[in-house]
Amino acid sequence: MLYLESCIDGARKYINDETVDLIIADPPYNLKFGGTTQTKTRRPRFNIIANDDLSPVAYRRFSLSWMREAYRVLKPGRHLYVCIDWRTYPDMVRWLKLVGFTIKNCIVWDKKQMGMGWQYRYRHEFIILAVKGKNKVRRVSTRKKSDVWEIPRIPGNLTIHPTEKPIELMKTIIECSSEPGEYVVDFFSGSGVVATAAEELGRSWVAFELDPHWYEVSRRRINAATNN
Repeated sequence: MLYLESCIDGARKYINDETVDLIIADPPYNLKFGGTTQTKTRRPRFNIIANDDLSPVAYRRFSLSWMREAYRVLKPGRHLYVCIDWRTYPDMVRWLKLVGFTIKNCIVWDKKQMGMGWQYRYRHEFIILAVKGKNKVRRVSTRKKSDVWEIPRIPGNLTIHPTEKPIELMKTIIECSSEPGEYVVDFFSGSGVVATAAEELGRSWVAFELDPHWYEVSRRRINAATNN
């Protein structure tokens, strides 16, 4: 089920305590990012997404609010994955610990192609692996994967959302940290990649998207996957 609602309000309304097997969160990084500027106009392809241009105090409050909901609904010992980049990583780790999560690892997503920039061009992002509690922690399903994942990024001119992630990346997370039929929740749907991956892998899922435009983008992508 895809809800047109913030993950904070939506989780409170629709998800009971300790019922979720896996949460994936690709939150705003608070970097005012609107996608590639390699366009004819030299302007970003997209508008800045909701909650990506907050004051430091407001961003901390927002982050702690969704993290508390994630902690409440997640089953003990289960996994939360948080996509983030190096500029926000230290704060995100500190806030996750403050809420009660245990940080188990930091996955480096190697995009295999450089992005734009000058002081060493960006080619990676981080994915924090956190768990609820310290006892009876679920292990990932394989010992054959390292903490560096080489998965090609989507070229900037082909993305349909400014922070869109490859479906292969989300499928890897879901396969490593859940079983078929289990309950996966996406706190920031964006273009619907997580829900589409969950649907294709036979998981139950719920996703939240605050912006009506991106809700429609998510809905169309998910429906296309469901109807194939």
